[in-house]
Amino acid sequence: MKKKLKKILFKKNTDRYSDNSKIKRLINKLLSFCMGIILVIQNYVVWGPKKIHQTKKLGKNKDRKLYILSIMKNEDKYLDEWLYYHRSIGVDGFIIYDNESNDNSKSIIEKHSKYVDIDYTYFTGKSRQTAAYQDAIERYREKNVWILTIDIDEFLRPVNRLDIKKWLLSFSSNVSQILIPWTIYGSAGHEKRQVGLVINNYPYHSNINFITEYKSIVKPESVRLSFMGGHFYKSIGRIVNESGKKLWYYPYVLLIGSRPSSRNFMTINHYYCKSVQDFNDKIGRGDAFNYKNNLRDFTEFKIQDRNEVIDYETQFYLQKISRLRQLDESKNNEKA
Repeated sequence: MKKKLKKILFKKNTDRYSDNSKIKRLINKLLSFCMGIILVIQNYVVWGPKKIHQTKKLGKNKDRKLYILSIMKNEDKYLDEWLYYHRSIGVDGFIIYDNESNDNSKSIIEKHSKYVDIDYTYFTGKSRQTAAYQDAIERYREKNVWILTIDIDEFLRPVNRLDIKKWLLSFSSNVSQILIPWTIYGSAGHEKRQVGLVINNYPYHSNINFITEYKSIVKPESVRLSFMGGHFYKSIGRIVNESGKKLWYYPYVLLIGSRPSSRNFMTINHYYCKSVQDFNDKIGRGDAFNYKNNLRDFTEFKIQDRNEVIDYETQFYLQKISRLRQLDESKNNEKA
């Protein structure tokens, strides 16, 4: 029954564009509303009114630090840039789970740990993504933070150089989760791995009509269940998009009637493909959520290899990274 409903209500995987059917859009809104109501009922059944009230009370504190949560494996080629980039835009700290890396990742983390808070955990085993995220949520429930869950090939991107902290403070205190849309960056035609920074080597991305997935910024105390691998948490409180519009549930990309998201304030640059060589390496690492069911193949590469629009803001972020590197080097020299 579930498979039959999915065939009726979901589009083909290659159809990442919206249609003009008002009926399908209405069905989409109705289904999202129904799922949202089910989520609210589940929250009350599992946690009860008293705990929900206490959680909402804790959530009213708006002045929070922003931490990035990630699980990684053998990402030393790109980790240094990723850490510098996010430090340069105002991220306060990182919660990193290292899933049995045997490269230079740990030494890169140790270098950055001198200047920013990095909570590092060596995390063994297969298919450990959900376990890592839930562990982080449990350990940070009583800390006054927002947690953004992204991978090393994803870069939080303020639109029009917006101040991230001011943007977070603009949300109502009852907001528990913000869903930020991807902007998909393509291979720029590169077959081989490129030398230098990702944000410089891959400047082309999808156009605004391409429907993408989302990643979550969440208040950890509000999370009832780690769900959908960092894309969406089952949480207590109001769920919104990056513009503050209420969302009843996760806006599935392929659900009939789905539409491209707004990117008025914030997006996540997703360098899904990079070069063909990089993508082959990604396939070889397996899926962090379920290593037996690796969803990555070159069919998906072709769908995600979007090179329609050039990013003219690259130079601004390259300069921010360069200045931060110089500052770190200056501090190192002073200590020496």
